[in-house]
Amino acid sequence: MNLAVGTVNPAKVSAVKSCWSFGEVRGFKTESGVKDQPFGHDETRQGAINRAFNAAALFDGACGIGLEGGVTEHQDGLYICNWGALFVPGFKETFTASGAGIRLPDELAAPLRNGEELGPLMEQYSMQKNIRQNEGAVGFFSNGRITRAQMFEHIVELLIGQWEYAKNK
Repeated sequence: MNLAVGTVNPAKVSAVKSCWSFGEVRGFKTESGVKDQPFGHDETRQGAINRAFNAAALFDGACGIGLEGGVTEHQDGLYICNWGALFVPGFKETFTASGAGIRLPDELAAPLRNGEELGPLMEQYSMQKNIRQNEGAVGFFSNGRITRAQMFEHIVELLIGQWEYAKNK
């Protein structure tokens, strides 16, 4: 079964390709239907769901997967949050899963609360171009122990596992 990924971001597409062994994987530029910088788990999850459906519509008969990164507020500060969604034709449910979270420095939290995007802020903070296409904030703040692709691989494996469980019930 082929899979359409709702992004062309190399970190996300490579994460999916490393996990999906059921057919061809292709990335597509899709809209999330949420703000450019999703805020909170609900909005970030909805962005992933929207990307999964939008991607599936672009690859005839394929499943669709959406991966979305956002930020969410906790008592002690702002954290990154990440969600994925898997749409499989013929299944009544869309599978969803969330991933790692890590607290962001206060100097990044304030501009994010004011509507700025994490990607450009991370480029300034880290002095690295295209950081969201590579290690991402999670890679930077985990000292490279967990890259953005690895974080999304975890989510993709959770999605695939849910689908396998459901189809074997």
